[in-house]
Amino acid sequence: MCSGSFAKCLGITLIPLSIVCVLCNILLFFPGGKPVAKEHITEQVWYFGGILGSGVLMIFPALVFLGLKNNDCCGCCGNESCGRRFAMLSSILFAAVGVVGAGYSVIVSAVAINHGPKCLVFQNNTELWTTPFSNGVKDPSDPVLQLSVKMEFIYSGFGRWQQLLV
Repeated sequence: MCSGSFAKCLGITLIPLSIVCVLCNILLFFPGGKPVAKEHITEQVWYFGGILGSGVLMIFPALVFLGLKNNDCCGCCGNESCGRRFAMLSSILFAAVGVVGAGYSVIVSAVAINHGPKCLVFQNNTELWTTPFSNGVKDPSDPVLQLSVKMEFIYSGFGRWQQLLV
């Protein structure tokens, strides 16, 4: 059956996208590759857009799509088409969960890109942790700032791909 092969291909495609989104969100907890205090990480990272939205909530539809290839259920109560109808219903429901998860990831990353990551700046010989895009006090060539924004763009883009694929 052609749709089962397509569903398997779709499931195989969604799993690496989910893994990359989870890794990007985890890397945002370590700006510059160093652990920092909890209060020096933006609140959008703590919303777990990449881990929860594009990660965990996207794994469910991916696994369901992988299982559709082997759906040779003989039905329930003697009705052969019952198993196929249940498989189709479950795939639609889990696809909806995936779309919601990817949408959550895209929204959280868009808000995070808008506010920018928290960075350490020196103003009047004092250390200050601030979001550069909101206050306009950070040099955009800072590698920590660039890496954080790139991670947000990656999991925003992959979240959009996931929404399109599901």
